[in-house]
Amino acid sequence: MGRIAVLPPAVQAQIAAGEVVERPASVVKELVENALDAGARYVDVVLHGGGIDGIVVRDDGEGMTGDDALLAFARHATSKLARLEDLDGVATLGFRGEALPSIASVATVRLVTRRREDARAAVIDADVIGARSGGVAGAPVGTTVDVRGLFADVPARRKFLRTPATEVGHVAEAITRLAAAAPGVGFRLEHDGREVLALPPVRDLGTRLAQVLDRGRHAALVPVQAEIGGYSVTGFLGRPSETLASARLIWTYMRFGTRGAGPVAGRWVRDRLLLRAVLDGYASLVMRGRYPLAVLFLGVPAGEVDVNVHPAKLEVRFRQPRAIHTLVVPALRQRLAEGLAPTVGAPAEARESPPRYVFFAPVRDDEETAPGPGGPEPTSGTLWTAAPKGFGSLRFVGQLFDGYLLCEGESRVVLLDQHAAHERVVFERLRAEAQALGVERDRLLVPETVMLPPAHVAVLAEHGATLEAAGLEGEAFGEDTWVLRTVPRLVHGRDVGELLRTLAAELAEDGASAAAERARDATLARIACHSVVRVGQRLEASEVRALLEAMDGVEVAAHCPHGRPVAAELTRAQLEALFRR
Repeated sequence: MGRIAVLPPAVQAQIAAGEVVERPASVVKELVENALDAGARYVDVVLHGGGIDGIVVRDDGEGMTGDDALLAFARHATSKLARLEDLDGVATLGFRGEALPSIASVATVRLVTRRREDARAAVIDADVIGARSGGVAGAPVGTTVDVRGLFADVPARRKFLRTPATEVGHVAEAITRLAAAAPGVGFRLEHDGREVLALPPVRDLGTRLAQVLDRGRHAALVPVQAEIGGYSVTGFLGRPSETLASARLIWTYMRFGTRGAGPVAGRWVRDRLLLRAVLDGYASLVMRGRYPLAVLFLGVPAGEVDVNVHPAKLEVRFRQPRAIHTLVVPALRQRLAEGLAPTVGAPAEARESPPRYVFFAPVRDDEETAPGPGGPEPTSGTLWTAAPKGFGSLRFVGQLFDGYLLCEGESRVVLLDQHAAHERVVFERLRAEAQALGVERDRLLVPETVMLPPAHVAVLAEHGATLEAAGLEGEAFGEDTWVLRTVPRLVHGRDVGELLRTLAAELAEDGASAAAERARDATLARIACHSVVRVGQRLEASEVRALLEAMDGVEVAAHCPHGRPVAAELTRAQLEALFRR
């Protein structure tokens, strides 16, 4: 007897389901996407036991005939496309025809669906054995899918599920991401009789984000919008001072526009290229290992993206990935710079009551958001604004702990991190030099050899041109040695070996294929860090004055190039409140 055999159909189905159904949240995502594709204006999700015991998804979409509902449980049965060529222009959240059969192979499913023109609803029962008609029933227009006993017959999968509370959290997150792309649709989530989410329909993305984000985060969002050669990006950006330890609040979508009765702005995708572009846009504003909040919708010309690369439709492949980077990174950098740029005349009464970063003032909650239920058109009412006067107008009071500069302004006290402030000034100077003729450098009389791990030598060789533009001319000498021939003038006489070792480690962490621009900025930021004043170094009043005036000459003065805040402010009212005045 041969060793190779064809798996039984039931086992095939359960293995295939593993690519689509990982946990209750996967089931909810697929069923809610089907509801949105059906033009639903309201989606209600009910969970039992964290969704492990039961999931019910109800919608008021267009419904199906009994024959179509039965056929929907056949693998690869879909109404979304008919030919391979249709993939290039597919504009629906689902199209692969795998959701319902995959769910039925690992749970017991009852589907009740009714079209507006039908007097009765069709009922379909399905499980791992197959789908069959359950007759007819009275029901409102739309579709209800009742899923019971998820993974009950697949204990190896069920034991990997978490506690009900954890699973509910994943479901809530999935619904929230879908809701952001469909502001005109109402959503509700209930778990064991308790309402978890209630999101009434709203007219635009900005109002939807006000529903799903806490008040402080929503108030700090600024809009972004750009378009190049048929590619577009639109959405909202969070301020760099408020970051998270993970990328869970970086939501990226492929935008499709308005379809049918239900306005759906796009499909949420988990794409590394898009994530990298967002992080590059925030480069030098966010600390390494920290992630900002951003909600972005990417529009791509038809035929320029392959959406059929992931069973759950979470990933895509761009035919011109460089075009995405070229669009997103400058758009984010420009918008963030505008939001962080110093301005004159910001009203004092608009400031927040708690201590804050100097360049972040609150925004008005009554600002109008852009109309249009078809997508996330950005608003113009929200901006991070600077203090009314710049750093140069501050009066230097003294130095605290040999590292922090205490200054007084009009009805406010400002505290600056001298190292972070000087680092930003020098970084901007180096970046301007690198973009022009190259960073000023000195040639070493005797080249310096630096011992490094072979992997770090390789990454320095990969970015040799970037290092040379930054004033660090050198070359590999064997597998574990780098010979340095020039150094930036700013760091001459300092420990350039330590500078090179730190820089090589950072570039290796980013990967040898890091974009040249990102590698350049990382190199310049590290050079700036090694060349400026440090905590513990006493400064003369004249040096402080020169630093304050130089801060007003840089485009973004709120953060050092590694993302740490430069200054914090306390208003006179806040100070007096500390002493009950």
